[in-house]
Amino acid sequence: MSEVYERDSFFWAYVKWHYTQGLRELFGVAYNFLWFIAHFFSFKLLLKTLFVPWKKFSEHCGKKLNPGSFSSGFIINGLTRTAGFIVKVAVLTVGFVAYVLVSVLTFIVFIIWVLAPVILLGCIVLAITFFVA
Repeated sequence: MSEVYERDSFFWAYVKWHYTQGLRELFGVAYNFLWFIAHFFSFKLLLKTLFVPWKKFSEHCGKKLNPGSFSSGFIINGLTRTAGFIVKVAVLTVGFVAYVLVSVLTFIVFIIWVLAPVILLGCIVLAITFFVA
């Protein structure tokens, strides 16, 4: 790799690095952030267990058909499933917002990264014209 930089001038070596390896590393970092968010919030597992009772709390009815036991089990199981659904949807929402935020920030950083050398050269030219004129 250093042979390439020895043949080229500093400017061209920087431009090659900036638009090849630099962009590759930028997207590698973005991929790592998105992978972390997807696994930290366990999107796949939460979607798979969306209607499972919260912390697997559930009330079992006895083997005998008792209306009181059945209704209390039905209410408790309904409440724990509702609580589990609400908590999991909240976690999924926070995870989705984080995923979208990282994606948008990656796009913004990409635009800045691509335009940074052009902006820098423009600032230098503007400064030179300011002091010369």
